[in-house]
Amino acid sequence: MKTRLLTIFTILFSVMMFTAHAQDDPALRYNMLKTDYKTKNYESALKNLEWCLDNSPKLTANIYKYGGNLLDDVLKETPEKKAEIAALGKKMFEKRFVNYPDEDPAKAHSDYADFLEEIGGDKEEIFSHYDQAFKIDPTKLGVGSIINYFTTVINKYKDTDLQLVFTTYDVTVEAINAKVEGYLDNIQKLKAKQEEGQTLISSEKRNLHIYTVNSKALGQVEAILDQRMEEISTCEYLIPLYTAEFEENKTDKVWVTRAINRMFKKDCTEDPLYATLVEQYQEIDPSPEASVLYAGLLMDKGETEKAISFFDKAISQETDPAKKAKNLYKVADIFKKRGQNAKAVSYAKKAIAAKSNFGRAYTMIATLYAGSVNDCGSDEFEKRMVYVAAKTYALKASKVDPSIGVYASKLAQAYAANEPSKKLVFNNELGLKSGDSYTIKCWIGETVRVP
Repeated sequence: MKTRLLTIFTILFSVMMFTAHAQDDPALRYNMLKTDYKTKNYESALKNLEWCLDNSPKLTANIYKYGGNLLDDVLKETPEKKAEIAALGKKMFEKRFVNYPDEDPAKAHSDYADFLEEIGGDKEEIFSHYDQAFKIDPTKLGVGSIINYFTTVINKYKDTDLQLVFTTYDVTVEAINAKVEGYLDNIQKLKAKQEEGQTLISSEKRNLHIYTVNSKALGQVEAILDQRMEEISTCEYLIPLYTAEFEENKTDKVWVTRAINRMFKKDCTEDPLYATLVEQYQEIDPSPEASVLYAGLLMDKGETEKAISFFDKAISQETDPAKKAKNLYKVADIFKKRGQNAKAVSYAKKAIAAKSNFGRAYTMIATLYAGSVNDCGSDEFEKRMVYVAAKTYALKASKVDPSIGVYASKLAQAYAANEPSKKLVFNNELGLKSGDSYTIKCWIGETVRVP
């Protein structure tokens, strides 16, 4: 009996000692944190997170990864714990900045700013962390973070440092476009596999979904930023600003390019400053893009044939398909602004030929077609058939380029609502039936199906 009791005591003591040792084992506590988080045992996960922060903050950077996700989830599910989570979150980010200062620092600062925003933290502290993240790497800011940061920049500096606002906007949009380009390239590759009859594996399907969602979200962010800039991004603001800063920045290619693009986008091209900027760009960076803009000036001077020759030569010099497509789109936009719709569409189609998922080229064609309805038919049926062509291009844009999917889908819906009704189709004087081919008259010349 004594032997049995001694054995039981020894086993219990060993279990107690093992448990006590396990509770002090950093690797085990970290694994418990992971397991608790994944199984949504949040109370235990919070205790293990705090233990890791206090006892093994340098064990792995993943402590902070799981910790950040945990705090976000707890805040969403139990907002009454905001004070407790706020204290733990501040401790966690302070430890992260000390122990892993070089581990994706831009995202760390952006995440902390998001967290402070969620708990109602100090506005200046929030802006400070967004600002640090932006200066390190603007591509690391999330969708909501970009909007929050940029809105604050506008409110803080629109009356005192307009150039800072414009620079922030330009850097942000360039970062967004770079990310979107990457997503679209990956989407195109995966869809090409599907079109070839190959089945995507689970990870590829997941990535296709992620790329599509992210590019769509970033496209909407750019639209929101444009809305924020609407009030201050006008010729009335731009021309005095760039005139005052021209001498100091005229050899800075980035500054000159951004100034040109902004003035072009806001239709400030009739001011002499625009011509000065384009000529300066041609001088400091004689690239195909600069040549395209210079050809636009030739058109303004009435030298149309020379300008077109210049356009085509500039395009032929560009070997990068993405850059070639952008330059072709720029040419199309120049013709569009001058009301030369047929030439605009011609160059937009060339842009699509260079880069098949260039969504904005499709929507340009769609809007130009829709704007020519009254010029392209002798009766209501023929005029409304133009909307069929416009809808086709808008739908194609939404399919190939998720970043403008919302805008393109709205265009397609509007055009679909204006297609010929059943009554018009039934009574058309050409004797056409649903499904028959019809070639649109005038400069469009597209062949479409009767709806």
